[in-house]
Amino acid sequence: MSTKQKGLLLALGTYLMWGFLSLFWKQLSHVNAYNTFSYRIIWTLVTMLVYMVLAKKKDKYQSEIADLISSRKNLAMMLLASVLIATNWLVYIYAVGNGQATEASLGYYILPLFSVVLSLVFLKEKLSMWTWISVFIAVTGVGLLVANTGSLPVISLILTISFGLYGFVKKGVKLSSDVAMLVEAVVIAPFALVYLIFFSKESFLDYSLYENFLLIISGAVTAIPLLLFAEAVKRAPLNQVGFIQYINPTIQLLIAIFIFGETITIGELKGFVCIWLAIGIFILGQVVELRQRK
Repeated sequence: MSTKQKGLLLALGTYLMWGFLSLFWKQLSHVNAYNTFSYRIIWTLVTMLVYMVLAKKKDKYQSEIADLISSRKNLAMMLLASVLIATNWLVYIYAVGNGQATEASLGYYILPLFSVVLSLVFLKEKLSMWTWISVFIAVTGVGLLVANTGSLPVISLILTISFGLYGFVKKGVKLSSDVAMLVEAVVIAPFALVYLIFFSKESFLDYSLYENFLLIISGAVTAIPLLLFAEAVKRAPLNQVGFIQYINPTIQLLIAIFIFGETITIGELKGFVCIWLAIGIFILGQVVELRQRK
């Protein structure tokens, strides 16, 4: 198996994990979303510290963190990235636990197009005709959702914007993915601890043994796909990895409808169809451009 094939296989595994992750968080729907999020942060921090020790990467972590602290700009960027990913995680957990997994999946369908818009606005990149058409149709789809439901798909937009900006901000910081994850957990963990100690109306004693077990392994559930994804993009071209990413929201949507029993109204379906059409045109454009380069 070539390096590229290994990368694509790792990417496939990552997106499959992320796609089925809603099943995991649904098991914790009886736990307050803020508590689930707080425990996720704490156990992610613990998981990454254990990983650092077991992988014997202490010197690497110390070196990269020291370089990060010495640069005010990079440190500020990582603080912002931490807030963005924390927002994304919290909203996703809330959506799945409150019967809005369908809306959450929509957010990850829109995400690639939002990333393209960020590149256009901030990096002054030129967009192809295919991409312009895709963006226009996607915006039309969101407009249809608003017109037919009477409200903005807030959860979809928050998930799209938070993760899109997170990826954009992280591009400017040279930090290994595992070190970055530890830094993000370190930044958010104090707030999570303060919430759990002083504001939460629940404690781990209020949860079943099964729920506590899920909260403990939530750190590994968070870390493993992210680490695999980092390895995938090192081995395979990002544009080819990008084609696979739609597996994630597709699995999420199917689970929301056929397992969680969520429904889609005709008005929502019109908006979804527009967004799916936009994604199809976007992928077609990527394929055409890839062939032209070859």
